[in-house]
Amino acid sequence: MTLDSGKFVLFAGIFIVVLVNLTESGPVALRNAGDWDSVPSIGTHLVRKRSPTVNERPGCKQGAIPSPNRVNTTQRLIDLREQMATYKISAYIVTSDNAHQGEEVSPHDHRREFICGLSGSAGTAVITKDAAAVWTDGRYFLQAENELDCNWILMKQGEAGVPSITGWLKEVLADSDVVAADPTLIGTTTWQSNEKELAPITFEPLLTNLIDEIWTTGRPPLNDKPGFVLHLNYSGVSWQDKVERLRAELPKQGADALVITALDEVAWLLNIRGFDVPNHPVTLAYMYVSMDKLVLFADTNKINSPEMQTHLTGVTQLPYNEFVAKLSELAESASMVLIPSQFVYTGGSSYAVYNAIPEGKRLLKTSPVLMMKAMKNTVEADGMMNAHLKDAVALCDVISLMVEEMPKGVAWDELKVSAELLKYRAEQKVNQGASFTTIAGYGSNGAIIHYSPSAETNKVIGNTSLFLLDSGGQYYDGTTDVTRTLHFGTPTAEQKKAYTLVLMGHLDLARLVFPRTSKDGRVDVLARAPLFEQGLDFLHGTGHGIGHFGSIHESPTRVAIGSSVESKFEENYFFSDEPGYYKAGDFGIRIESILRVVNTTFKTEFPDRFFRFEAVTLVPFERKLIEIDMLNDGQIDYINEYYTLIRKKVGAEMQKQGRTRAYNWLMSQTEPLQLTIDSGNASAMNKPIGVGILAQVLISLLLSYYIVKN
Repeated sequence: MTLDSGKFVLFAGIFIVVLVNLTESGPVALRNAGDWDSVPSIGTHLVRKRSPTVNERPGCKQGAIPSPNRVNTTQRLIDLREQMATYKISAYIVTSDNAHQGEEVSPHDHRREFICGLSGSAGTAVITKDAAAVWTDGRYFLQAENELDCNWILMKQGEAGVPSITGWLKEVLADSDVVAADPTLIGTTTWQSNEKELAPITFEPLLTNLIDEIWTTGRPPLNDKPGFVLHLNYSGVSWQDKVERLRAELPKQGADALVITALDEVAWLLNIRGFDVPNHPVTLAYMYVSMDKLVLFADTNKINSPEMQTHLTGVTQLPYNEFVAKLSELAESASMVLIPSQFVYTGGSSYAVYNAIPEGKRLLKTSPVLMMKAMKNTVEADGMMNAHLKDAVALCDVISLMVEEMPKGVAWDELKVSAELLKYRAEQKVNQGASFTTIAGYGSNGAIIHYSPSAETNKVIGNTSLFLLDSGGQYYDGTTDVTRTLHFGTPTAEQKKAYTLVLMGHLDLARLVFPRTSKDGRVDVLARAPLFEQGLDFLHGTGHGIGHFGSIHESPTRVAIGSSVESKFEENYFFSDEPGYYKAGDFGIRIESILRVVNTTFKTEFPDRFFRFEAVTLVPFERKLIEIDMLNDGQIDYINEYYTLIRKKVGAEMQKQGRTRAYNWLMSQTEPLQLTIDSGNASAMNKPIGVGILAQVLISLLLSYYIVKN
């Protein structure tokens, strides 16, 4: 039978709204604040009469004890408001971005952190003459409460009654007021949306950055290390072949030229890497590509080595700071210039870049390089597998050392774990440091989703609560990201139940077999279903794409039930599977593994219709936290097959490297769990998945729709 697509979408949409509102909080951090403007509220508890205020913050109530890592921003705000008065503006917007609109930025560009104190990667600060507010998502709610002083209103994106940035500004400003921002630091789509929503208030591009004007002492310098070539044994395809493929793609996109502003896209296209952003191997650079031009804009000292110059033969090289000024001239011979738009984790081109292209030649669209890069070639895919093997050895070695030393009274704290991970990863071949700042949170610190330990917050790891460890490494052959939650004593029944619920969702997503036309956001419910059935949830996405010696968050893959943008999975996409649960003030749980999208075939009438996921991360789960009686047979079978794979690959590598302690710990952690049925000849990784009734119905509807449609 056929299914009317319009009726299906309406029904599925209603079903999703009901499903995600099983708990009062819901997956609120999964959408941008603007996405919720058109979502109907369910229940009167979601209705709010006014915007949040400073006095509503728990840490700003009378008698509250300030967090030790709270930042005093009083003088900074005084200085900024003096600049605002000089330029005759009523409000100033400070984003988290650099000129390339990437998630990761150099400390030199941490302008938003400087002005408000929030060190998380996501957030926007808005300052008026007499108020200041910060918008951030669910990953950083607790962190923001700790780091923001009481000059700041905390706007929790996605929560009921929290206004958008433009909505709040229209509340507090007059129609004749002027709002300003640096157009090089805001993406085109965001700028245009803000401009439209603020009207009749003026939204003015101000090229003089006011934070730069006041941040005159203590500012970290820009990196001065040169870039380097990533050779073919790691990159797999020459830059010349990549450019040829890109040029063939441009006419299909309706353009004959392209500007490239994303740092990881420049790095991938030219097979070059650098040190300009911490934990992110890129060089500050832009590109312009047409049918007869190939121009790289980068500082000379980043690309002037003999090897780099030989590698870049055939590429026109111009100074980094001339990019925007040269665009109009370069575009003269083009009919249409593709300007990258915002897409998932990729911020797209800034408004300043967009404005530099002649109006009749602008095509705002997703960068084709983004999609090319996500589908790893054979060398890249093999490299990712190898990088995760080495990374598993390093991580397991550190955990085994903790297990050995802590019962003997040797103290381990969060900062020590972070330092030891750097050291042990550095012992692995072609390691290039961490892929992000380690998240190591014991007890209540683990409940802060993106917590990073500091001298002020560092905790000694004990034996009564959970220890959440989220870390990763950069290697010439790949990028890693892995989270395991550990316990060094005897866990409580509550801790075991919560951990097992998270594990069940993690396993159900990892075991999925699905039609190739399925969208990434639709599978998120599998990871949440066990929590949903207990009235629980987590305030972040379940999965993100990951790059090859590149970005830790790589577009287009985002597994998030509330995502406003969805993409199909493709073969050799790599992404994370990371459900969690966070009990504020007590503990946090997250289990994260990287999965690879691979073809799977059946001897049926649909032999080549399906994908499945292959395990890439090879690190055992915390055995003492697993409540085996809560697992179904397919989940147990999957764990045991996974453990067999870990023993075969990681165990052999540990023996090869002479890491006896780590090997012995690995063997003890990967003993088979008790099976209740004979698995027969079928692989558990492809067995039917048992999840809650609501999740089964939703997945069946969503996936069957794509089968019918395609």
